[in-house]
Amino acid sequence: MLAALRASHEHLDLDVLDALTQDADTLPARIAELNAASGALEGWAVVSTCNRLEIYLDAVRFHDGVDLVIDAVSAASGLDREIVSLCFEAAMGDAVARHLDEVTSGLRSVVLGEAEIAGQVRAAYEAARRTGHTTSLLHDLFQHAFRCAKRVATQAPIGASGRSGAAVAIDRAAAELGGMEGRRALVVGTGAYARLGVAELLRRGAERIQVHSPSGRELGFARRHGIEAVGAESLEQAIAEADLVVACSGRGTSLFPDRFLGAGRTVVLDLALHSDLHPLVRHLRGVTVLGLRDLEVGTDDADPALLLAQDIVEETVEAFRVQQEVRRVDPAMAALRRQVADTADAEIDRLRQDVDGETADVLERSIRRILAKVMHDPSERARHLAQTGQADAYVEAFHTIFGIDISGEGVSAAAVTGGAGAAEDDPMHTAGWMRVDLTVPPSSARDLAQAAVRRGISATTPEEATTA
Repeated sequence: MLAALRASHEHLDLDVLDALTQDADTLPARIAELNAASGALEGWAVVSTCNRLEIYLDAVRFHDGVDLVIDAVSAASGLDREIVSLCFEAAMGDAVARHLDEVTSGLRSVVLGEAEIAGQVRAAYEAARRTGHTTSLLHDLFQHAFRCAKRVATQAPIGASGRSGAAVAIDRAAAELGGMEGRRALVVGTGAYARLGVAELLRRGAERIQVHSPSGRELGFARRHGIEAVGAESLEQAIAEADLVVACSGRGTSLFPDRFLGAGRTVVLDLALHSDLHPLVRHLRGVTVLGLRDLEVGTDDADPALLLAQDIVEETVEAFRVQQEVRRVDPAMAALRRQVADTADAEIDRLRQDVDGETADVLERSIRRILAKVMHDPSERARHLAQTGQADAYVEAFHTIFGIDISGEGVSAAAVTGGAGAAEDDPMHTAGWMRVDLTVPPSSARDLAQAAVRRGISATTPEEATTA
């Protein structure tokens, strides 16, 4: 069955999400290790970005699959599994497909309509595919999401209209500084945000761009982009001379308050989930810090482009549902074709004992053409019934008429459409998603710590609750 768990900026503070995503790159391997013992999952794909941690599952058993993922995240992050369960929501079926379509299309990003997310989701899927963790169900799910994102970008541009989050961040910085032309900038980090940020700064006429990497990769990055490299020994001077600091390495705190003393008027873009910035930098005189939350770009709920984008998502969800329903009858048709082919082969073998070779060849071709025509109408009828939601009736009738049992093959209707999910009037059920622990998720690190205390877990402060 199709299932997923999600934790994102939509219901968690970024400091909580930061703690939850520690060592998230090890999650696929940890899930594989746990699944080797339990067999609860057929496949999985992990989507981890600066705003979300989501795990998409082809599960044999829903609850076992959810428990397995919670255990894996707990092991990776170092957080108690009960704390982890506070942060996740789970769903199955259509709700999962709808959510992934919206995420990939940028409809659930901090910067509505931003361009990076589709590439991040694709990279996550490709990583899962290369390691053999995907299945045909997950393949179909992600391919539909990619098509949905492409349609939304071309037919219903919204919010940032396909621009990068880095471009929006530079917009905000330029507004604070009165433009970027002639400005001096320091980029801390060498990842995707750094590349996009440098491109934006060059395009906008920044006079001097320098790069520093806490991991020591600044030289290669600087050569590739035609900018200046800054080593650790020159970092404080580079900060003092910069009008803009783009902090996006994501390697943890490396920009401490003392480095900004005497820097004067400085705008800092704090773009990494694992922030490079010490919290006290925000309180320094003359320093303006803009974080991920400050970059939120939305649109009116009645915006025609947004309404069209939502329609595209619903069409994609329905197309995925129909595809999975059709796949359910494929084993039935394959079984019937095998039975017909075996019967035909036996009859043709008997025929060849009584008829010469050339005549037998002609008769065999005729028999197979007749059988192909006979099979055409049942095949088309099966697909039509599947597309109209009557696959269950077809499979039952198929078993009754032909005596071929295909129970256990394919994907069940409840698994694909979410029929086994919670009732719509259940207060714990929201658009198909249910909180894993059936409690309200924490909205801040302090809430997380208080929840831990209520449950008798040792963490008693936000720092203790959100650090491994």
